[in-house]
Amino acid sequence: MTAVAAILESRRDANALRRYIRERAAGRGATEWVVYDGSLGAWLAADEVTATTSGRAWRRVRRPSEPWCSVLGRDLSIAADDELQATFATIEPDDLSAWRCLHIAADRSPSGCLAEWRARGRRLLAAVSSEPVEAGGTLAGRFAARGTGKRSLAAV
Repeated sequence: MTAVAAILESRRDANALRRYIRERAAGRGATEWVVYDGSLGAWLAADEVTATTSGRAWRRVRRPSEPWCSVLGRDLSIAADDELQATFATIEPDDLSAWRCLHIAADRSPSGCLAEWRARGRRLLAAVSSEPVEAGGTLAGRFAARGTGKRSLAAV
């Protein structure tokens, strides 16, 4: 990867982080269903029951077989980042004030927060695992095989 590509990817990740934190701070999630409102001329978020029974044009944004982030929808850049997710796991999902504090920090310096929170996540993952954290791969992939988790009863 060239230096320019690395910079662009880092900038794209920083913007995705800022969007992710903004949505979490507001308590919003990605919408899976939308209905068309003719008076506004726009698609509006709805739940499945409202969308399919409203009598208006509707569509499903999420396809059943595609991967989905509960906050950003089709953008999986933050959901697939184990280091960031380890950092976010230390924050209660319902604690909107903590997410707002993170939003303020991420809005001021998204690139700085990205680097800092990834480093914090690496330290957290290294602290809870017996082996050093390797670059790449997903956290779910490490424990995909049964009996290999930290609290596995296979060793008993």
